[in-house]
Amino acid sequence: MALEYPSEAILLATRDWSAADRMVTLFSRERGIVTVMAYGARKPKSKLSGGLQPFTHLNLLLAGGKGMDLVRQCEVVTSFREIREDLTRLAYANFIAELTLGLWPQHQSEPAAFDMLLAVLTLLAKRNPRIAALAGAWQLMVLAGFQPEYECCAHCGSKLSLPAYFSFIEGGGTCIACSPPGTSKFDQPDRDFLAKLLSLDLRQPGQFTVTATVLSVAESLLYGFARHQLERPLKSLDFINKLTTL
Repeated sequence: MALEYPSEAILLATRDWSAADRMVTLFSRERGIVTVMAYGARKPKSKLSGGLQPFTHLNLLLAGGKGMDLVRQCEVVTSFREIREDLTRLAYANFIAELTLGLWPQHQSEPAAFDMLLAVLTLLAKRNPRIAALAGAWQLMVLAGFQPEYECCAHCGSKLSLPAYFSFIEGGGTCIACSPPGTSKFDQPDRDFLAKLLSLDLRQPGQFTVTATVLSVAESLLYGFARHQLERPLKSLDFINKLTTL
C-alpha cells in the first residue's frame, strides 16, 4: 500500500495528461518543487478538478507512486480566483510562477520561499499587479541568492555615483568607467525605487506612488537581471509584453 502524507502547497502549473488525468507542479512547504499526478482530475465529477487550479493554496493528501506521487485529496485554503479571472493579474502570476520554478531546485524544502510566494500571490490578488510582481520577483531573487548591487560599482567596488549604469553581467550598478556600451542607465530615482521594492513588506505594503518612467526602468532591470541569472529566456515575459502593447 502506498504511503500517504499531507502537504501544504501552492499550485504553480498544470498539464493535461491522457483523456482524464492532470499532471500538477506544486511548490510544497515540506518538499519544495514537486510534480505529482492527479488521476481523473479532468473528469467533470472529480472531487479534485475544482481545487487543482493555477495559483491555488492547498492542503493535499499525497501518496507515493512508482514514478510520480499521486494526489489523493485536495482542500482549498485560498483560491486566488481574482488572479485567474483578471488577464493582467494572471500574466504577472505566470511570471512569478516561472521565476520560482527557475530559482529553486526540485525536492528541496524552502519554507521561507513558500511563505514569500504566498505573500506575493496575496498581493497580486489585491493590489496593482505590476508593482506587486516587481516587488515579489526582486525579493524572491534575493532570497534565492541573487542580490543586486546598487550602493557600489559591481565591477570595481567604488561607491556608486549617480547617474550611472546597470550591468546584468556584473549583477548591479556600475560606474561610468566600468560600463560597456549598451548598458542600461541607472539614476537616483531608479536606485531609490529598487531599494523600496527590496525592502517592501509584502504583507503590509502601505501606499506609495511611482512615475511611469521609473516603473518602466525597474521592470526592464528586473527582466534583464532575471534572464541573465537564470541563463534562459522567460516565456511569460513575451505574454506580458504583448499585453502591455494592446
